[in-house]
Amino acid sequence: MDIYQIIVASHVVATILGTGGATIAEFQITRALKDKKVSDDERALMHVNYTMIRVGMAIMLVSVIAMFWYHLSQGNNFIWSSEKIWIKDLMFVAIIVNAVALTKRWVPLWLGASVSFTSWWGATLLGLAGRLPYDFTTYLIGYISAIFIVAYLLRVMHRFLAK
Repeated sequence: MDIYQIIVASHVVATILGTGGATIAEFQITRALKDKKVSDDERALMHVNYTMIRVGMAIMLVSVIAMFWYHLSQGNNFIWSSEKIWIKDLMFVAIIVNAVALTKRWVPLWLGASVSFTSWWGATLLGLAGRLPYDFTTYLIGYISAIFIVAYLLRVMHRFLAK
């Protein structure tokens, strides 16, 4: 296994931890808040999940830096002009800023959950999509729209599962 395969493998592991963790977190939150209070057992399970997401974020940070380093060292300057890479990087920055904002209670849970879920899944799906013909503005409009669409869908899901 060469260095690039190791970088890609770590990137995939980080994506699995983050996207899977964000998905599980939504179901945990819905279930925990069903009775309007979070028990010690529910809190412990959520803590394990959030730790998994943070590990995914840390591995993602290292793999993103490593990918940039690798491509630049190979003379692959496309990373500076790939609008898809830049929106994925913006999504990752949003994940980090959102995690801090949620921890500090600077954003409401509904918005923070939507940003996290949309960002992890958005970056994952873009990574799987291959080349796409969109510019950064189109990606950004789609991303912001998706945050609010997902917020609405999560709210509907929470209401449905709370019954």
